[in-house]
Amino acid sequence: MSPDLKHRSASVKWLVGVVALAALVVAAALDTKVLSPQQVAALNPPAFNAESYAADRFPKVTALIKEKAVDLAVLAAAVGSDQAAAGEKYGQDLGSGNFAFPVKATGTVEEVADGFLLLAVPDVPKDAVVRVAVGPAVSGTPVRDATGTIKFGDFTDQTDYQSVANQFKLQIQKTVLAGLDTSSLKGKQVTVHGAWSTGGPPKSFLIQPVAVEVAP
Repeated sequence: MSPDLKHRSASVKWLVGVVALAALVVAAALDTKVLSPQQVAALNPPAFNAESYAADRFPKVTALIKEKAVDLAVLAAAVGSDQAAAGEKYGQDLGSGNFAFPVKATGTVEEVADGFLLLAVPDVPKDAVVRVAVGPAVSGTPVRDATGTIKFGDFTDQTDYQSVANQFKLQIQKTVLAGLDTSSLKGKQVTVHGAWSTGGPPKSFLIQPVAVEVAP
């Protein structure tokens, strides 16, 4: 092959390569989807914020607990008779035979000590202990669990799920207990709406409050 033909052949190959590369670039460009800022945000959601979630949901949870609350005298009798049946009728199944209940109790404050109100509630068995958590260490997760509207499957992992319960406790501190003068409550009648879960000592009712009303 003459040098001239070799040169032409190389030029043709180079041109074919350029055309093929250009075709690939055009195809890639046509196949590329330009996303709007909203679509980009949807693909990259912000990290879960338990504080804002709890602040938004706590009023709704409070309203539901008040709406569904079972009188403690009724609940105590039902749980004492058949805890599983009481849980199915009034509560939310937590697994392992335990349940969370929305509850209402009206009684007289017998004692205020160690972050709890000790209540005497009519028609609740005399050997039962009824306490309302009013101190800085509100423990447990019954408020999160008692309505059945907040499920583990709603969250990415256990950390977020537990964080919601912790933030609900802070909401209780801010919105329920901050304005409550517990030192003046002994001997007074109070009505408490809140949540209680089984799993503690028998005949012990530790209520996590979402509302506390003090009779005049």
